Amino acid sequence: MEIAEFQAQIHTLCEGIEHPRVGAALALAEECGEVMRCVLDGEYYGKDNREALADEVGDVLIALAELCDRYELSLADSAAHGLAKLARKAPGWKAELGDRLQMLRKRMDG
Repeated sequence: MEIAEFQAQIHTLCEGIEHPRVGAALALAEECGEVMRCVLDGEYYGKDNREALADEVGDVLIALAELCDRYELSLADSAAHGLAKLARKAPGWKAELGDRLQMLRKRMDG
């Protein structure tokens, strides 16, 4: 599915039940908190919750699309801008942090 199509479907499904703009931002934060709860449950409490994590990531995407919609932003354009910024910054981050992050992934992720 294309990002613009995803955002359009969210717009259609939410017609009549849109959050106020600040509510859309708060809903996104709340959904991010639920993702973090899943990470905590998996990483610290050993729960097998990949399915719950996938479900919550989906909720984050929906909340993000609604936030963009409420502020009349294109999620696709925002994604393209973010990707371009990452492409500019990633080489420097790799040079500065690559070895340390590789060591941390090995130590923390197994």
